[in-house]
Amino acid sequence: MNVQKPKVGIVGAGKVGSVLARGLSDRGYQLSGIISSTLESASQLARELGVDARVRAADLMQDAEILFITTPDRCIGEVAAQMARENGFKRGQMVLHTSGCLPAEVLMPAKEQGAWIGCMHPLQSFANKEHTSERLAGIYFALSGQVQVIQQAEKIVNDLGGTSFHILDTDKSLYHGAACIVSNYTVSLMHWASRLYGKFGLSSEEALAALLPLLEGTLQNIKEMGVVQGLTGPISRGDGITVKAHLEAFENEINKSLYSELGMYTLGIALEKGTVNQEQAASIEEILRSDNRGK
Repeated sequence: MNVQKPKVGIVGAGKVGSVLARGLSDRGYQLSGIISSTLESASQLARELGVDARVRAADLMQDAEILFITTPDRCIGEVAAQMARENGFKRGQMVLHTSGCLPAEVLMPAKEQGAWIGCMHPLQSFANKEHTSERLAGIYFALSGQVQVIQQAEKIVNDLGGTSFHILDTDKSLYHGAACIVSNYTVSLMHWASRLYGKFGLSSEEALAALLPLLEGTLQNIKEMGVVQGLTGPISRGDGITVKAHLEAFENEINKSLYSELGMYTLGIALEKGTVNQEQAASIEEILRSDNRGK
């Protein structure tokens, strides 16, 4: 006997809201509607999923047993407050936001109207609104908030094919900061490296094509051997002469400083890996620090 799944509403038809709505719909959840700040944005996703679209949340959300607010972080508190003013919440309703950084308490207006509040953050990057629900399969979700919401969110994550873990709201900034290092700053590093390749004649497209296999190979090394054992390169080998040559090739202080700071962190990994000894590490550290002192 199939147990009927709760009815879900989505507030926010952006990247996260769109892929989450598709995922829930594909897994048998009935959507009560899609809400967005512009009817055009809501309507496009609503037509795809065969549900109603509105710009005023209270028009549809009272019908939802579970409500996801998937707007940008800066808007979540404002949206919750506006919905409360319109009596958009009801007692016993589950209200979750999908921010990786904000606490559940940003939804306090919903709690004050008798709803349970929490957060279900997908640990994945979504670059556009067209991602399918398969983007959610196999990823991790960080859950926080009231116990009742966490228990329901665990079921949803399981239905989506993901894995959930609990996190305290007090740890969310650290959790999200680490996620940004992996996702956002990898993009920054690729942008930086691509620009450097442009200095000897490669276009941005050619640079990306050349560097992507290197990035993919690095990720494969990490998957197969772990972070520490996956480290390669001159610092891992103790090749201070190569590190010095890199620094001398950089034309501006920002490049030198960033390379040196990352190099110092990488040196610690090399020591942990055991591929450099203390003498080699001291020599490389002197190269990295002397460049900074020379500013």
